[in-house]
Amino acid sequence: MRTILICCAAATGLTACSNTFEEPLLVDGTKNQNYQSDLQACRSLAVNYGEGDVQSSALGGAAIGGVLGAIDSEDGYRADDALVGAVVGGGLGALEGHNKLDETRRAILLRCMQGRGHRALI
Repeated sequence: MRTILICCAAATGLTACSNTFEEPLLVDGTKNQNYQSDLQACRSLAVNYGEGDVQSSALGGAAIGGVLGAIDSEDGYRADDALVGAVVGGGLGALEGHNKLDETRRAILLRCMQGRGHRALI
């Protein structure tokens, strides 16, 4: 169980260190007159990308966490430890999946704005 808690703390710390999709874009130079309408259109395009990725990551995390919880059990309550591991693993998997989805949406937004002629950097 200690292993799961250590992994949980590490993964939570890592997921907090990313640019989010909602943060404003950094633009080199001035924003032209089409910037806001292009930004809205590009955000709409990016939002429609990949909700299933978060669910897949959560399920994978739950499976791995359940196995690790059962293996790490020292007190003879393997089923309980496996359940706790599955819950923790599912939560961590969902966090990781959301983080990846957020990064992908941010990249789509950035490329879309650049494709429309804006000098968006990050």
